Amino acid sequence: MTRSSDALSGSGGQQSSKGVGPLANAEKVSRVKDPMVWTEDKVRLMVEACRELAVFHQERSPEIRHVYEKYGFDPKSIRAEADLERIPVVGVHAMKYHLLLSLPPEKSVLTLTSSGTRGQKTQVWFDAESLDRVQGMLTTLWEEEGLVSDRPTNYMMFVYDPAEAKDLGIAFSDKNQQRFAPVAESYYAIRKDASGGWEFRKKATLEKLRAFAKDGKPVRIFGIPSFIYEFLAELDPGERLSLPEGSWVVVGGGWKAAEDKKVSREYFRGKITELLGVPSENIRDGYGLAEHSAPYIDCPLHRFHVPVYNRVIPRDPVTMRRCRPGRPGCSSSSLLTTR
Repeated sequence: MTRSSDALSGSGGQQSSKGVGPLANAEKVSRVKDPMVWTEDKVRLMVEACRELAVFHQERSPEIRHVYEKYGFDPKSIRAEADLERIPVVGVHAMKYHLLLSLPPEKSVLTLTSSGTRGQKTQVWFDAESLDRVQGMLTTLWEEEGLVSDRPTNYMMFVYDPAEAKDLGIAFSDKNQQRFAPVAESYYAIRKDASGGWEFRKKATLEKLRAFAKDGKPVRIFGIPSFIYEFLAELDPGERLSLPEGSWVVVGGGWKAAEDKKVSREYFRGKITELLGVPSENIRDGYGLAEHSAPYIDCPLHRFHVPVYNRVIPRDPVTMRRCRPGRPGCSSSSLLTTR
């Protein structure tokens, strides 16, 4: 499917972490407890947050203001849940070629890029408050899924080493997830070689994972599923590793250039359980993209759920109206990050 983000996802904000300032409602709803449980109060808070964010953009971003004017959209008209569908969308493709900012560049504390699998990359700029909100969303989500631990943990990272990948979003994201359990040792399977090209060090990675399996500490495997699946073929015929109790596998980033080798999520989880001994409920699939910074992770039954601070609206790619149930369409997403 083609993905697009509502215009409010390319925003900027100046509120404190205590919810004081022009984006106080966005601050509050991004930190609600039990975000998968929708209540009338939480929905009302999300509507108020979307209104204040849309007004914020209109006042500070010439590009967003132009989009609103083109579609005759008044952000102050957002009063109910149904009004969120009327927020004009900005396609991911447009965000790859146009930098949309609602704050001066010097307010940015972090700049990330999309993977650029098909060429052009999106730049994502975060001010301090927006980054803090995203981190808060992730912390709440991982706490509720039982992924926060105080046990020293070994990390096997099937992503590009962030020390060398610089501003690549997925490298930052997986590194960021190491804050949820103390790092005993962290190993990156993909590093740059002597010529400066990326090298997937499969044999060295296998030796390290064998050592992790014997170490006794929980192991967390993070990374791109195509890399992990390719790595599993490196095990000797009949070899089985039994990773220590409390180990997890969390994948994200999709199959990208290896789409032709893609296997089903069920088969993928089955191979990990068979070869590494990690139970199915501890094998999770994360979802996100640079243009939509809010985190998603599937539940123990391997279903994705939309938290109350996000909206996912399937739209007809021609009319951009909501699709009828059962019809495929573009995924239009609203969230509360700001930049």
